[in-house]
Parts: sequence; C-alpha cells; structure tokens
Amino acid sequence: MPANFVIGLFPSSGIALDAYHRLHTEGFPHNRLAHRVLKEIGPVPPTVQPELEALAVDPLVWGDVRHSFARYIQNGETAVLVQAEEAAEAQAAADILALYEPLAVETTPIREAGAAPRWPPD
Repeated sequence: MPANFVIGLFPSSGIALDAYHRLHTEGFPHNRLAHRVLKEIGPVPPTVQPELEALAVDPLVWGDVRHSFARYIQNGETAVLVQAEEAAEAQAAADILALYEPLAVETTPIREAGAAPRWPPD
C-alpha cells in the first residue's frame, strides 16, 4: 500500500503546533511531520513569493494548496502534514488531528515523482 499524507488545516498556528506536538508525543517522528503557515497575517514579502509559488508543484503538497483549501484560507491558517506509511497510521494521525477541531482533514496518497519528495519541506 502506498504511503499517504494526512493534512490538517487549523485556524491558527498555535492550535496547529499543539496538534503537531501531540502527534510527536503519540509516536510520530519529527522527520515525518511538518507545520506550515499558509497565509501570514501581513502581506507576503517579495522575497518569499517564489517559495509560495513552489507550493503549487511541491510533491509534498498535492495539487495546488491555495485552491484545495481556498474556502478555508483567510488569515493565518496553518497546515500540519503527516507522512503515514500505512492506512492504520494515517487513520491514527487523522484521529489525533481531529482532537484539535481542524477546519479540514484530508488524507491523500503520496504521488510518485521523478525525484524523491523533500521531507520535511523547507
């Protein structure tokens, strides 16, 4: 069975960090977890724009994260990403994320790409 990403979207970075730390406490190693703010409170500095555009093609994030979660992204939303090797592990991660009342939780298979995905993402 292919590995999956479990993605939880939270209304704030603080709640997302709590979920991230709970996942680690429950046995998920840091090298299989990521925490990313999707929209900062202030305007995006021009020097960061290329990195944000890279999210649309990053093998870590399926599809275009801005369109996938567009209805949720308003101000300061943060994603917690978990790399799960088995279906049971993906379900456990989704259950832990659900404890923190996320805006959305989705599980998706990791896409095969020409190069190995960067984990954790920059």
